[in-house]
Amino acid sequence: MRALMLVTAILAAGCAGQPTKPPIVSSGGQIAASDSQRLELARNLNLKVIDRDGQQLFCRSNFVTASRIQRDTTCYTADQLETMEAQMLRDLDQLELRSSAGGIREPSSK
Repeated sequence: MRALMLVTAILAAGCAGQPTKPPIVSSGGQIAASDSQRLELARNLNLKVIDRDGQQLFCRSNFVTASRIQRDTTCYTADQLETMEAQMLRDLDQLELRSSAGGIREPSSK
């Protein structure tokens, strides 16, 4: 769960600017990224591309909490990576809507 939150935070920070290319939406409503877009996203997120059993996986290696030696490797399929990116984009849109609607207010100084 912590790794998923970390990836979401990294995706949010990396995609804070305007996207250069709009995502390609398939007829099912899901984002369908080409291989070059997927590899670019993996490179931006510092994910290593690994081919395991004929399936392309995108892996990240993090240090285990309170250890400078042990590492924990988490791998995602292309579909999982696209789903996380789509969720991150929805979250950013909701945050933008809330801030523009006045949902986020600065404290008044009295």
